Amino acid sequence: MKRQDGWTYEDDICLSETVLNCIEKGETQLYAFDLVAEKTNRTPAACGFRWNSNLRKRYEGQIKEAKLKRKQTQGIKQPKLSAAIPSVKPYAPEIDIDQVINSLQAIKDQLEGMRVTIANLQNRNAELEQQLNSKPSDVTEDMKNLLEIIRRAEKLGLTNKEKPAI
Repeated sequence: MKRQDGWTYEDDICLSETVLNCIEKGETQLYAFDLVAEKTNRTPAACGFRWNSNLRKRYEGQIKEAKLKRKQTQGIKQPKLSAAIPSVKPYAPEIDIDQVINSLQAIKDQLEGMRVTIANLQNRNAELEQQLNSKPSDVTEDMKNLLEIIRRAEKLGLTNKEKPAI
């Protein structure tokens, strides 16, 4: 009885060619395992296990040739950045749509509260400006009235206009 997920001849060829190609280009075998894993719907660990347990021994000559080619081309070409920087899959956390909706609703409520506060402050500011503008005219009016009373008192002789003693 054969396993359904067993390695086919085509899978083995894909794995061996990819590993040898990566060795030749100066990339890591781990990178090759990642590439093959995507192509064959397997994990990189499964690809590495298959390579190390079954295929590596068969390709010892080709591995030496690939390493030799890599040494020859290293003086000519710069190594690829993909060899130095492993591929990283983006982090995608699980998102609960209800939490997102609740958060947005809370933000909306806060915004509405801020708008009400701003409107109240603008109204209060207008009231205070109106009071401020009305006060000087009241004071000016009172001063005018006081001066008029003093002039009448002077006319009537009710004020003492003696010179102060020095």
